[in-house]
Amino acid sequence: FQVMEFWGAVNISKRFRIAAFVPFNFIRRSSQQKVKKEQGLGDITAIGYYQLFNMQQTLRNKLLVQSLWIGTGIKLPVGRFNPEDKNMLQSSQNTFQLGTGSLDFSIHAMYDIRFQNIGINTNLSYKANTRNKYEYRYGNKFTGNLLAYYKISTGKKSGIAPNTGLLFETSAKDWKTSDIHVWETGGKSLMGTVGMELNWEKISTGLNWQAPVYQELGEGKLKAKNRAMIHLSISF
Repeated sequence: FQVMEFWGAVNISKRFRIAAFVPFNFIRRSSQQKVKKEQGLGDITAIGYYQLFNMQQTLRNKLLVQSLWIGTGIKLPVGRFNPEDKNMLQSSQNTFQLGTGSLDFSIHAMYDIRFQNIGINTNLSYKANTRNKYEYRYGNKFTGNLLAYYKISTGKKSGIAPNTGLLFETSAKDWKTSDIHVWETGGKSLMGTVGMELNWEKISTGLNWQAPVYQELGEGKLKAKNRAMIHLSISF
């Protein structure tokens, strides 16, 4: 399963920001009988953020910077949901879908604190899912990410920032109908992460590697594997 995601953000004012995420999914499912491939547009998400504070102060002649953003989002059912997969997978996780077919909502918080070149970034989010028109409802999901980084200047307008941290995810079980759980769904996992960010003027790029530290997924039937992510962004 791979995802290519296009995203953008616009600052409405000093405190308000709107971000949108448009994923394109590549799915490959193999079994003893055949290999099934599918690709296409996923569900589009829009999030509005508000900056509660952005503070700078000096401690022992060194700069301390803190900021906190909170937000709420909505996910639109743009990606295709195949109800036949729902019926075939009686007790298994219904993850091989381009979209969920449901209108979902989320809340977010982003906190960053940096003392000179050393910083910690924390991201928290909770997604509440609704039932789609085929009565399937994915379990609500909580995600928490803690990342420590160190900024290294390589020029007046360039720098690199190695980082490492932890990513925690937990989700409730899916509902096949209003009164039937999908048993081999839900669970929790903890991933260790390591990465690098590079900045040059208005261009930013980076890579991130995630490896399972602990997992308890789908009643032990599912196993998370290593993940890799690369990104490129341009500011205007």
